[in-house]
Amino acid sequence: MSPELIAILAVGAALAGLILQGQRGLGARMDRIEARMDRLEAGMTEIRDRLSRLEGKVDFLEGYIVRRNEAGAPAE
Repeated sequence: MSPELIAILAVGAALAGLILQGQRGLGARMDRIEARMDRLEAGMTEIRDRLSRLEGKVDFLEGYIVRRNEAGAPAE
């Protein structure tokens, strides 16, 4: 084998190793990001549920106040 061919193959092998190492590191980062997104989604679900309960309570209070004001309003 000629020295040029050996050099070309060595560079190809080195590039392949770098690419594989980069892919492995990128995969690990993506796994962490995915875990963070899952936690964020769970937090958003909890907030949505709590907001729904608050909206229900506000609707109840609004109805109570409106009925109370209508019942206590003087007739003209």
